[in-house]
Amino acid sequence: MRLALIRTGIEAFGIEYVQSVLFPHICVMPIHIRPPERVALTSHVLRAYKVEDKTQETNEAPIFREMVHAQGPVTVYLQVPSHLQESFSSILRMIGFWGQASSLAWCTEIGTAAPSTQECVTPLRLFPGHAPLRPFFSSILSEFRNGSVTWKEVMPVIGERKANPLRMDIYVWPLMLTEHHGSGKLFVRTPFGELGSDGATKE
Repeated sequence: MRLALIRTGIEAFGIEYVQSVLFPHICVMPIHIRPPERVALTSHVLRAYKVEDKTQETNEAPIFREMVHAQGPVTVYLQVPSHLQESFSSILRMIGFWGQASSLAWCTEIGTAAPSTQECVTPLRLFPGHAPLRPFFSSILSEFRNGSVTWKEVMPVIGERKANPLRMDIYVWPLMLTEHHGSGKLFVRTPFGELGSDGATKE
């Protein structure tokens, strides 16, 4: 999400404004992501083409891709300084994809609300020790290494080697597996606190 804010901010306001004004806040602002109500994962076999460097011949091979189908909006909570609300609102309205460029996303609403951490993606290292992990979806995501990441680390100069500004971590999503058909899976958003220690849903 932070990289999307930087990329779109440059498109909207230019690199100097993002570097001097927005970037310090993007590095340290708390970000919480609430997934859609229902998410389906399906596996697809695609036909891929690759051009060999030496021969310039085109080879064809099957590849596997897992596609995501969502029902309901993704809610992103950003803690934005009051004097920069207009700038960040403009950036959020301009973001057209999230993750891969083949995805499609658009902003439907901007408002003021506090996130419920029980319904937001959580790093595994911060996940409550008493809560069961098995019913929930987990994945590896990248995040800024820390709040002291510098602009040159994110926007490196060609030829210079800089420290990696990102770190990989395991995240747990409040998405519980409810159906499994072959390679397809259906997840429903379920707050972490609604499960007991045995994994059963609380009534």
